[in-house]
Amino acid sequence: MSVAASLRHEVDRALACGAAEINQRSRRELGGAGLAKTEGHLNPQSMIAALTGSTKADARKIDNLGKSVMQASPVRFAPPAGQADAGVPQGPWFASITERMQSGEISPDRFEALRAGLGGKADDVSPEALAAAADRILEYLHPLDAPELVYRDARNARALLDRESVAENEREMQARQEAKIWTDRDGMVHLRASFAPEDGAWFKNTLDLLLGPRIGGPRLVHGKAATMAKALEDDPRTTEQIRASVLVALLKAGALVDENALLAQKRPTVQVVVRADELTRPNSDGVAFIEGTGIPVSMKTIDRLVCDTGIVPVIVDSAGAPLDLGREVRLFTAKQRLAIASLQGGCVVAGCNAPPSFCEVHHIDPWSEGGKTDVEDGVLLCRFHHMHLHNHGHRIARIAGERYKDSYRWVPSAEVDPLRSPIRVRFRGVALHYAHASGIGSASARTKRNRPRKPSPSAGTVRFTRRG
Repeated sequence: MSVAASLRHEVDRALACGAAEINQRSRRELGGAGLAKTEGHLNPQSMIAALTGSTKADARKIDNLGKSVMQASPVRFAPPAGQADAGVPQGPWFASITERMQSGEISPDRFEALRAGLGGKADDVSPEALAAAADRILEYLHPLDAPELVYRDARNARALLDRESVAENEREMQARQEAKIWTDRDGMVHLRASFAPEDGAWFKNTLDLLLGPRIGGPRLVHGKAATMAKALEDDPRTTEQIRASVLVALLKAGALVDENALLAQKRPTVQVVVRADELTRPNSDGVAFIEGTGIPVSMKTIDRLVCDTGIVPVIVDSAGAPLDLGREVRLFTAKQRLAIASLQGGCVVAGCNAPPSFCEVHHIDPWSEGGKTDVEDGVLLCRFHHMHLHNHGHRIARIAGERYKDSYRWVPSAEVDPLRSPIRVRFRGVALHYAHASGIGSASARTKRNRPRKPSPSAGTVRFTRRG
């Protein structure tokens, strides 16, 4: 499968180069003499679709890659008569990553995710800052990062470079929030809703909390909770049917009970993580991130949530590792879980997107063998991967002397890999979003205005919780 994927990436690169040539020879200034129109096609995209036999969507993707290659490799044309030669024009900010895509260092789909995430409507961020952020993201790139994760990392780096856009995007997404209800001819009532990130995270977390044992949440092994979890797992209805019943039950309960009443053993929450120096920025343009989704939120949202619920500090050292918060207990404490979740961001197995709320903390050195309940000895694993690790003899090891986020390895069992070749795990916590824009401040990145900045406090991580 990996060989097939490599071949696909090579084909995509070849198609991108071909599309670049078609776009170059079909430039607008050539008019009807351009390649595409000469060959009887409306535009380069339709010519690409005809030549490759691909769908419009695939042809559009190939065309976009081709345009990127063309723009990043400008060709000097002969100047009009009487004008001096201006030389080769300056390439765009994504010229360096285009070259890395063409050389095979990054795949075309990752390149497109990186360019789309760092690009934006505004022109307030300098090309140098965008190029530096792209290089920084590639420095932290995990070999198994999916294009969706690359896009999210790029989008969040862009938010830290163009901080004013964060509040603008919040308002825009809030305006797009809606719920539509209609009845079909059989009497079935349909619901389709779109929520802004903050409300959407609360809505989803509520359902995940109630359906957790059914959809891969942490194991519940004590008392009444274990009995309820077992009943939910054995329920013959589909998960979608159960979710519909839960929504109806929540609406009925919400209409009948006091707004402060608890509807479950735990109240659903939205976790927002922000670095300490973001809270004290002189321009009040700090940026935080919703845990589990990585969506950036503005300082106004931070202020409102801090006022509502307060903050829980999590201190980290200069290497980015959380300081020891206690090792005298068998299980990781709630505060230790806060520290681990804010830095690891969910299940550390590459390719798994389980959020922290769906994870269990695994001791990399078993407690029964003398392991410690130290923060640096804990990693987040979803229920499936936690059970998979224990049931098949895999383990997670930590390499001394490396950066916190780079020091953990998944070591497969000898049955799976006789050589037991270590595989780097993937941390995707909020600390990583700040690292992508590290050293590229908002003021220096903007081309339209330069603002003074005063020294910030140490960049510990602060985490607070919004309760529903």
